[in-house]
Amino acid sequence: MFLRQFQYLVSLEEHGHFGRAAEHCHVSQPSLSSAIKQLEVELDVPIILRAHRFQGFTPEGKRIVTWAKRILADQNAMLEELAIMRGNLQGRLRIGAMPMTSPVLPLVNQLFIERHPAVQVDIQFIGQNRLNVGLTNFEFDVGISYLASQPMDRLHSLPLYDERLILLLPEDGWLDGRDTATWEDVSKLPLCLLSESTPERQILDRAFASSGFVPQPQMESNSIFQLAFHVAAAKLATIIPSHFMEMLSNCPGTRRVNIVDPVVTETVGLVWVEGDPMMPMAKAMIDVLTEATQSGGIEQWFSENRLNPAPKSKSKSARAVRSIRKA
Repeated sequence: MFLRQFQYLVSLEEHGHFGRAAEHCHVSQPSLSSAIKQLEVELDVPIILRAHRFQGFTPEGKRIVTWAKRILADQNAMLEELAIMRGNLQGRLRIGAMPMTSPVLPLVNQLFIERHPAVQVDIQFIGQNRLNVGLTNFEFDVGISYLASQPMDRLHSLPLYDERLILLLPEDGWLDGRDTATWEDVSKLPLCLLSESTPERQILDRAFASSGFVPQPQMESNSIFQLAFHVAAAKLATIIPSHFMEMLSNCPGTRRVNIVDPVVTETVGLVWVEGDPMMPMAKAMIDVLTEATQSGGIEQWFSENRLNPAPKSKSKSARAVRSIRKA
């Protein structure tokens, strides 16, 4: 068996097509097909459902693909750990994140790259189920998620900060200028909300249900930015994380209102799959964010990095990161 055969299998699963998988692996299609056939002979099991084109994997083939991912992940982990021992971590840190956790991602990127400048950070916004599968299949090194909605049977977590849900209204909108609203008040407004399939929307629905109301949004989107734009331009209301609003404090034509009875907060945290040995990229991120949370740096960074129309200096974000590291 050769590592390249496992690489071919993983690429074939990803692309679902012999030609595209071969192109991704920089080999000819006959070479890729021949390598997989050789693996079938060596393991004495059929791996591919053969027809005129790729039809999928046999049950044995699916298990082999799962092991192939693990073997390739262990190979990358070995190389990364050796790089750490040389003080020169390189490669790609793969982060899976839920959309509403985006306010913390600039901090994550800044702190990690400051410590490991040769690493490229790849952030993918995905749903909860996709995040869980990606972590267990070694497609992501770490995830950033709401912890309460995260099934933790195979995952470990590090709480980063608490997020409060708030109401975003047009500046001249409803509620007679009040700075608080109940969930009943919110349910009566023309709403735009995240799509029902998102975990964040499910959190909102549970909050409405606990107060005996069901939201009837006029518009839904899987983009939180679109929700904010519709509040400003289309005279709708939405519910967003408080830190998200702080990062967009100059969204023109809008104002924030605190939702009470009940106040709904969610803990945002880092999640990863525990292993022995620990995956080096995951361990490097855990170390960086553990240091930041112990210093109280997460909330400090939020308070110092709101998007103001006239920043005091170009080095403001760099000063904020240094202040966290020194705290």
